[in-house]
Amino acid sequence: MMISITSGKGGVGKTSFAVNLALALSPEYRVLLVDADLGLANVDVMLSLAPQVTVRHVLLEGRSIKAAIIKSGYGFDILPAASGVVELVQPDSEMKGALELGLRELDNEYDLLLFDTGAGISPVVLWFNCLAAYSLVLYTPEPTSITDAYALIKVLSRDYGQKNFFLLANQASQKEGEQYYVHLTRVINRYLGLSPYFLGSVPKDPELERSIRLQRPLLSFKRESKAAQAILKVGEELKPFFQKESLKAAVRF
Repeated sequence: MMISITSGKGGVGKTSFAVNLALALSPEYRVLLVDADLGLANVDVMLSLAPQVTVRHVLLEGRSIKAAIIKSGYGFDILPAASGVVELVQPDSEMKGALELGLRELDNEYDLLLFDTGAGISPVVLWFNCLAAYSLVLYTPEPTSITDAYALIKVLSRDYGQKNFFLLANQASQKEGEQYYVHLTRVINRYLGLSPYFLGSVPKDPELERSIRLQRPLLSFKRESKAAQAILKVGEELKPFFQKESLKAAVRF
């Protein structure tokens, strides 16, 4: 099953959330975190990794997609993006076709593929969202973030037929997240006829900021922190949707 973690506006904390969600789910599921910002790698930087093979080698040199997969060190695997490769910022149809074949092959080997996309409505962001069964849209309690989240959902729904959306408030209290969710879904329901599922809120937390500086997932060392507990709760909220898609948990030895 493929899930995109995406946003209309940049700087909302997608990558740190994606890394921690992958860790939250990995004890029970086989998780592959795909750095879907293909030309501007973030996931490996977030975890202080130095991959020798990336999606660049897959798409520009014909390497096997499996050759690019690396272990995170935290129980989930990573398909790393390239850093500063212009050709991958807007991949052509041949590259997207090759990547889709590879991702669908990996989808048979993992329970979950999480796409950490770029922000906005660029063609590659829309492409990854359309490939996914669900789009998990992050927003923060700022008018620009809410407006851009709606714009992304509108384009995906109206122009590309994506109907399955989760909403998550990041860097927000539960009250703030719910208030903006109610406002946002009222507009989405009225104009798009959709009712996204609310996954809750992840609060601002100095421990999360510290984890980013340390290049370690928050859940790996401050599991009791407020943000970590909120992310664990998001993971629990998602599990019924995995079961609905007939996913089977990985057997761990």
